Amino acid sequence: MKKMTLFIASCLVTINMLAFNPSDKILGKWINENRTRIIEFVKTNHGYDAYIIHAENKSLNGHVQIEGLRPASPDLFVDGTAFLFSHNKKIKCEVHLEGSQKLYITGRYRLVLKTQKWTRY
Repeated sequence: MKKMTLFIASCLVTINMLAFNPSDKILGKWINENRTRIIEFVKTNHGYDAYIIHAENKSLNGHVQIEGLRPASPDLFVDGTAFLFSHNKKIKCEVHLEGSQKLYITGRYRLVLKTQKWTRY
């Protein structure tokens, strides 16, 4: 009986560990340094997307800010596309997580790089 209980317990622990994906650390709501925008990262069929939850310009709420990020490692997401609504442009982007409370979004347009710091909301 003890062996059976131990076997079932070890199976449950293994299943639980396999169900957790470390890349999911990006999921959730994040606020920018200026506290002017809140985005929420969600998992989709093609990777990870970020939707605008709150913006100074209310017409942006609900729009996709970033799409198509894929995990390169548990703390790095690459090959995303960010939408710059103010310039009506799409740019390449990547996201780097620093711990569980900070992330950095880096956008690339031609030879120009810009990084923004975001904090978990």
